[in-house]
Amino acid sequence: MIAMIERILLRAIETVCLLLLVILAVSVVYSTTMRYLGASPAWYDEIASVLLAWLTYFGAAYAVFLRQHMGFSGIVTALPKPLAVALALFSELLVITYFAVVAWYGNAVLAVAKWDSLLSLRWMTLDIVQSVIPIASVIMIIGTVLTLPRALRFAAEGIDPEHAEIEQAIAEAEAENSAMADKEGAK
Repeated sequence: MIAMIERILLRAIETVCLLLLVILAVSVVYSTTMRYLGASPAWYDEIASVLLAWLTYFGAAYAVFLRQHMGFSGIVTALPKPLAVALALFSELLVITYFAVVAWYGNAVLAVAKWDSLLSLRWMTLDIVQSVIPIASVIMIIGTVLTLPRALRFAAEGIDPEHAEIEQAIAEAEAENSAMADKEGAK
């Protein structure tokens, strides 16, 4: 059940990231074309900045679900198993606490930001622009909680996901090289 929820949320975040990327690309191409034609849109700079910020936050949430954010799993796997699990749990609780604080204060900023707007698009208030902070923070908390069992299992089993991924890539490359050598030897 947890894996299904994780997959659904991951696909939703991928979709949002893809939409943001496409909208950003279209706005850049449109603005560049219009600037070349001598009619540069006034809203481009602000909208591109907002889209890039939103893409960054949702991309970071995506990385949380894949557990690709910065970490020191080598230190955890070097410790005795009970201590490794305790350290992994403590670090995950720190991450959740951090994002909870960011979400809380990000939400508090929205009350102030609703009275201001973008310079070029007066209808777009800054609470819309800044809402990505608490939204992405809550998504990151959910991602951390959903992937927590996997992180604790890796710590208990002494698995370093980074090294396991590197070893898998090396094994795949060696298998590919071997297949190519067999193919060339058959000629």
